Amino acid sequence: MATNIESGKIGEHICMVRLMKMGVACEIVNLETMDIVAHVGSEILRIQVKSSTLKTNSRGAGRNNPGLQFAVSHTRKKIPLTKDECDIIAFVSIDQERVMFKPVECLKGQVTKRFVPQKFEKDRLEERSWQYCLDCIFLGD
Repeated sequence: MATNIESGKIGEHICMVRLMKMGVACEIVNLETMDIVAHVGSEILRIQVKSSTLKTNSRGAGRNNPGLQFAVSHTRKKIPLTKDECDIIAFVSIDQERVMFKPVECLKGQVTKRFVPQKFEKDRLEERSWQYCLDCIFLGD
């Protein structure tokens, strides 16, 4: 079983491969809250990669339902990620080797995010979620 650091590195590489397969020029940088920078036209987008493996929830109404749990904060004080730290969050399902991209604004102050594994089975997930991020960043007000 991989450690948290190893899982993070695996997630970064899965994300980078997915971006490169879509023709996005990118590099792993690991600078503060940026794991990957992507070059889109003349712009540089800062990506924070969050990785998870399938886990079973041991509490609450969703007990025993498998899901992917992501910490979407920075520092040990659990400070929510914002536009100041990065532009895009890349949620990586290590087991499925799939990536869902979301603009950081979609988090709205959350410090954790949970997804059912079926979210990562969607057709053209990487392409569609990446395009959604680009639309939000470049076409938003």
